[in-house]
Amino acid sequence: MLIEVEDIILLGIGGHAHSVVDSIERAGKYNIIGFLDTEEMQGKQYLDYRVLDTDNALKRYYDNGLRNAFVTIGYLGHGTVRNRLYEQLRTIGYRIPNIIDKTADISASAKFGDGIFVGKKTIINAGADIGSMCIINTGAIVEHDCEVGSFTHIAVGGVLCGGVHVGTQTLIGANATVLQNIRIGRNVIVGAGMIIRSNVLDNTSCRIK
Repeated sequence: MLIEVEDIILLGIGGHAHSVVDSIERAGKYNIIGFLDTEEMQGKQYLDYRVLDTDNALKRYYDNGLRNAFVTIGYLGHGTVRNRLYEQLRTIGYRIPNIIDKTADISASAKFGDGIFVGKKTIINAGADIGSMCIINTGAIVEHDCEVGSFTHIAVGGVLCGGVHVGTQTLIGANATVLQNIRIGRNVIVGAGMIIRSNVLDNTSCRIK
């Protein structure tokens, strides 16, 4: 069966974009027309894809018929930049699809918002609920019945055991593990390699000392 290929534009040409581009190319559903980024990034290129303009051009591209866009800026220590771009896209009327790598293992009962990136070899198990604009990165595991708030990043190799709740705009660092039924607040940073055994309040940073 033939897949209808649609055009898409990407926002941000940094390192996270490289992973997203690879997953898009492997899936074959979207044709990347290029990037939008800051004035300082004009003229940059990744593979065959150039920075075409700044995000101020989003409305013009939409008016010219483009309908799909995806934010390829990473977490950057907070979710606010991704939040702003998401709201800008929604206001204009863009579709913001989920980009899920073909190697990810996703339960049929998992629920998703929009604008989510799911990286290579990721597992999202039964009953998991992933909010909009999350990054579930390479090799991460989101176990059964977890809730992940919007604009949250589960970094490379991060593990959420069953029934974990993670608030919005939170970072679960690389190879960190959150034990079952724990609640992690919003705007939290869980450092790389941490093991979280008890609830974490909003606006908290947990790091290995």
